[in-house]
Amino acid sequence: MGISAQGADHFRMKIARAYKHVQEFNDLVVAQCTRPDPYTVTAQDDVVNGRYIIRCAFNPMDQDIPLSLGDVIYNLRSGLDQLAWQLALMGTVTPGRETAFPIAWEDTPKTQEWIRKLTWQMPCDAIAIIQDLQPYKRGNAYRQDRLWQLNELSNIDKHRLPAGRCTDSNIYVAPLGFIKSDFDNGVEFSWPLTEKSSVVFEPRTPTLIFGDPIYNSTNRMPLEVTREDVVAIYNDIRERIEPRFTRFFSTAPIV
Repeated sequence: MGISAQGADHFRMKIARAYKHVQEFNDLVVAQCTRPDPYTVTAQDDVVNGRYIIRCAFNPMDQDIPLSLGDVIYNLRSGLDQLAWQLALMGTVTPGRETAFPIAWEDTPKTQEWIRKLTWQMPCDAIAIIQDLQPYKRGNAYRQDRLWQLNELSNIDKHRLPAGRCTDSNIYVAPLGFIKSDFDNGVEFSWPLTEKSSVVFEPRTPTLIFGDPIYNSTNRMPLEVTREDVVAIYNDIRERIEPRFTRFFSTAPIV
């Protein structure tokens, strides 16, 4: 005998599943950042150029971390599309294949046409809520919208792992007057050789940043989110978005 979920149950099940992955993701990131050897630090004298160089590289990340993040993102994003399907079922017995939960960062006639194509079979009140939730409602601040961040992460995860890299904001460096150079997954500092004896370099607990470090568009910056942002995305779906659709379905709480 098969098992079926009615109304918003699919969406709620997806959110509940995402929570388990949020917990796993959070634990993995904390373990990575607090391990005894998150960095490899090397130092050398560049006699030719008269520089003392310290190079700090973030050690390879546990590959379960981006995979776990992908699980969080998939459950939340697909849950929204399943919500859209259930809303469309209120207007027809056979929703169109294009039915989905639109997420748009700009408000243009083309965007509005696309939203209508994805939502036209839903109740008008539900469409109005979806319109009100769109990231473009925040104007130039759309990048801070959790739905936009979720959608960007989802698009990345469809084609490649959401890259994780370390920030260098938790490194104490002295004296001032150094030259800093960033490289893939690390950073390099250099001082005049005459300053070598006074150099202090103390890497502290790192912060992992996730997103896409390489963006092909020339007019948009790459997405960057932290562990805390991922938790905030989950909370936004659960506490801000899901309740707005409760009146269309059963009021049973998410477990």
